[in-house]
Amino acid sequence: MDKMKPVFESLNQELAQANLTLTIICVGGYVLEHHGLRATQDVDAFYQENQKINEIIARVGRQFNLNTHEELWLNNNVASMNSQPPIDLCETLYTFSHLTVLMVPIEYVLGMKMISIREQDLKDIGAIIKYKDFHSPFNTFEDLRKLGFDTIDFSVLLEGFSYAYGMDWLEEFFKENQEKLKRYY
Repeated sequence: MDKMKPVFESLNQELAQANLTLTIICVGGYVLEHHGLRATQDVDAFYQENQKINEIIARVGRQFNLNTHEELWLNNNVASMNSQPPIDLCETLYTFSHLTVLMVPIEYVLGMKMISIREQDLKDIGAIIKYKDFHSPFNTFEDLRKLGFDTIDFSVLLEGFSYAYGMDWLEEFFKENQEKLKRYY
């Protein structure tokens, strides 16, 4: 059961009262939580922001006690670091009268995490690799490029694989793939 569903329902009611519609594309920790990988308090999403929308988001956040001093429970801060994912990649989580909640595939979150690369991101990268049972950094790298992540660093992906499977795995991978690795470095 998604703990955010009642919050989205309330957001929809507020939007309806204001005669506004909103489509959000959820990314980040919320997607990881949806897949059972970790918990998050906020929802990072792409959406068209304006003062009225922000006021409604803030009001719903107060109602559920979800806002922090730093940010609202629903925010699009990710838009400053990443470009918006293509809609056709997303799955629809909820369709209400005035709110559509979309979510990127977890592989897309992997690509986004490889761009931001904070300490938590490396742990998340490892968790996603393990969750999806990825075993080929080469294939994973190519798949991420097909999703539009053409500036990602192969060494970051390898670090993620070491988080997923350990340093012994990584050492073995280097031994077995010395020639092939030359194309990436």
